Amino acid sequence: MFKILLCFLAIPALLKAGYVENFIFELTETRFVGFSQAIANDMLFYALLWMLVYFSVLPNCWRWLSAFLRTLALLCWIIYCADYFVIKNFNTHLTFGDSIKYAGYAYKYLQQIYNLNNYTLSALCLLLLGALLPLLLSPFRLPKQKFKTVPWVLFISAILGYTVFADEHKYAHSWIYKNVVDYNLIILSEGSPYSAEFKQALHFDEAQTCQTLPSIPKNIIILMVESLSAYQSQFFSGIKDWTPNLDAIAQDNLAYRDFYANGFITEDGEISLLTGIPPIYPPSTYDNDGGTSFYSFFNLPDALPQALKKHHYHTEFLTSSDLEFGNTGQWAQSIGFDYVEGHDHPDYNAWERFHFKSAPDAALYLRVLDRLKQQKQNFFLFIKTVSSHHPYVNPETKHASEEEAIIYTDKQLGIFYQQLRNTGFFEHGILLIVGDHHAMTPLKPHEAERFGQYQAAAKVPLVVIDGHSHGQEAQQFQQIDVFNTVLGEISGTPCYSDWRGILWGTAKHSPKFIVHRRGDNRDKVSVFSQDAAAQIKLDGDATRVVSDYPEDPSIRQLIIDKINTLRITRSQWATATID
Repeated sequence: MFKILLCFLAIPALLKAGYVENFIFELTETRFVGFSQAIANDMLFYALLWMLVYFSVLPNCWRWLSAFLRTLALLCWIIYCADYFVIKNFNTHLTFGDSIKYAGYAYKYLQQIYNLNNYTLSALCLLLLGALLPLLLSPFRLPKQKFKTVPWVLFISAILGYTVFADEHKYAHSWIYKNVVDYNLIILSEGSPYSAEFKQALHFDEAQTCQTLPSIPKNIIILMVESLSAYQSQFFSGIKDWTPNLDAIAQDNLAYRDFYANGFITEDGEISLLTGIPPIYPPSTYDNDGGTSFYSFFNLPDALPQALKKHHYHTEFLTSSDLEFGNTGQWAQSIGFDYVEGHDHPDYNAWERFHFKSAPDAALYLRVLDRLKQQKQNFFLFIKTVSSHHPYVNPETKHASEEEAIIYTDKQLGIFYQQLRNTGFFEHGILLIVGDHHAMTPLKPHEAERFGQYQAAAKVPLVVIDGHSHGQEAQQFQQIDVFNTVLGEISGTPCYSDWRGILWGTAKHSPKFIVHRRGDNRDKVSVFSQDAAAQIKLDGDATRVVSDYPEDPSIRQLIIDKINTLRITRSQWATATID
């Protein structure tokens, strides 16, 4: 029984090692590296797990101590399984911060993705508890005649010895090798605070160039498509051919082929597009709301909805998703939207629901068209789709397939675009179609080769449709440039700098640097130039460049100062709004 238990506990480690093996092979075409490195990095964790179980069955172990050790071992095992689930589904590790941030919605999410109701989940929990309690409280002990210390010591020694082969720097994606404890320890530096002396000494001036041009009021729709990534499009990457409608729209209008998301989750995309600030958060804190979504980005007076109000725009935030997730509804209201609507609108009652309680994209677009009919002044609509969110399910066929989910999303996008044309929207309106972030899946073969290993993880499409502009833009741009361009066009004062660009018009300017919040290594930020990527280690006063690029010390310091300024500014804003 004891040996069977040890083997059972090892199943998640073998599954993770197999997953990591495929992950690394797809990127490097190198066999056995992923499997061996995953095992080598996890063995320290498993050595502790197995030792807890072993000590709990020693002949002379007190019963209460045995139950405690087994419970501790079970918790470790559950954490390991949860980490594997997060890696496989979201292409990142389970982190302490995310556990706090999303704990309130995790139960609902699991219900939705596995189609379980409260009764079914309760029954499963009771069944699991009924199976575990006897195991935890069982008086089972190893018989004295079978208790042999030397073989066990040799077994644990062999496991620990294998960890010597762990090589954390073999690949850029070595983060996936790490066990959950090591990973959380590595990214602790992201939470290192800045000293008062450092903040007082830091001075960063971002020079801007501004022009005064005629203000051009237009009706504006920003359509943020969930997980829309360059690799899914033949036009934007040549890798997959899942978005024929988007590709046709891009070929007929203004398409940006070197466009980047500033972050790795939907929240980051919303912040970038609607506030014009890169989603680089202050040092982590888990008090004073520091573990909440959109932390330090609430109540921004210069957010796009607030700014457009000054020019007599009516602003709306529309989605078919649950606005409670990540405080989305509360945040959208705090930055000035006149109207915020989610999954609970009566128009969605007749539709089948999917993850985040969302109705499918087809229902969302019908709802948007209905809202358009009700507009009586210049308006700005921000639309957030959901159907292409992981776990990928085609709402029409119910097939669990990334390809089918993206094809469905593209089909509905094409229908919506044609309906806008039929209503004459483009006579006085502009539509921007943009991805919120790269899909939370491993990079597809050829992505890193084509775009660069860091750039590939941030590549999303952008298409601008205004009824008359055409062409393909090859210069690099980013999500915050959408905010900057729209605001500049409406206000008549477009401004650009080395860190923010203007997408079109006579003032068009590509930013020299683009900031990307990474999802794999949370303690690092990427900064892209036109042909290279710098990596910045977040570590409070000791924040530093950890890549070979850029070689110029002055440019390295410039990048460090920018990142530090972004984080300190957010920290000061969070403190001011909380106080």
